Amino acid sequence: MICRRPALSRLTLLAGIACAAPLAAQEAPAGPASSDDIARKLADPGAALISVPFQYNYQGSVGPGGDVHNQQLKIQPVIPFVGENGKFILRPILPLSWNQFPEDKHGTGDLFVQGYYIPKTASEAHGTEVGFGFAALLDTASHDSLGTGKYSLGPAFIVVHKTQKWTVGALANHVWSVGGDSDREDVSSTSVQPFLTRNLPQGWSLSFTSETNYNWKADSGDAWTVPLGATVSKVLRLGHTPVSIGVGGFYNVDRPQYASRWTARMMVTLVFPE
Repeated sequence: MICRRPALSRLTLLAGIACAAPLAAQEAPAGPASSDDIARKLADPGAALISVPFQYNYQGSVGPGGDVHNQQLKIQPVIPFVGENGKFILRPILPLSWNQFPEDKHGTGDLFVQGYYIPKTASEAHGTEVGFGFAALLDTASHDSLGTGKYSLGPAFIVVHKTQKWTVGALANHVWSVGGDSDREDVSSTSVQPFLTRNLPQGWSLSFTSETNYNWKADSGDAWTVPLGATVSKVLRLGHTPVSIGVGGFYNVDRPQYASRWTARMMVTLVFPE
């Protein structure tokens, strides 16, 4: 069964979220932030910093012969809400895909939303923060091959330790399908994203990360996806607006049989500091 849904409404929704992000309520000190400060906050997924990352992934060596390629653009605004006792970080991610495998299709994928509550600590700039929340996968794909056909929900967690030069931590979540197309396979998936970032002078940063996933519904040989990779990025200023630009690469040390062997990545992040 092929499901086609208009993509315009979903793109309009994400565009609205991105444009509304600078209006999210925050309490921040006055004065412009330095490039180093912004780079450190961008390395921290729990930072109270409004940003709109655009992440382009070129996925190489896909399919039975490893001779086709998929492309994906992820629009992933980060919207913090800060209160007296802590902060809530909302992180929606909408993928736009141009696939050759498993079908030659392009369009929107499933909207993935994470939300974390992080209790207030003595210092956000240094030390350890731990948060908890939810993850939701929504059936917004414009074609069956671009999504799961299910609505899925589960818990999410974040832990981050920060020093002046290093940011280390992990995001984790698990989702189970709770509704959707009864003809599609149920979802039960665990994701863990450890990261280690070295903060460098003049707005540079170097990150090592993985986006490991385990599919509990897949056969044992196709359950793990374990990419290892690194990215380098720099915070620039276009007029008074900070922008982070980065590039990176990943190799799947374990993967489903027909998944991509490697990924090349380019990132552009719009930043809206107070």
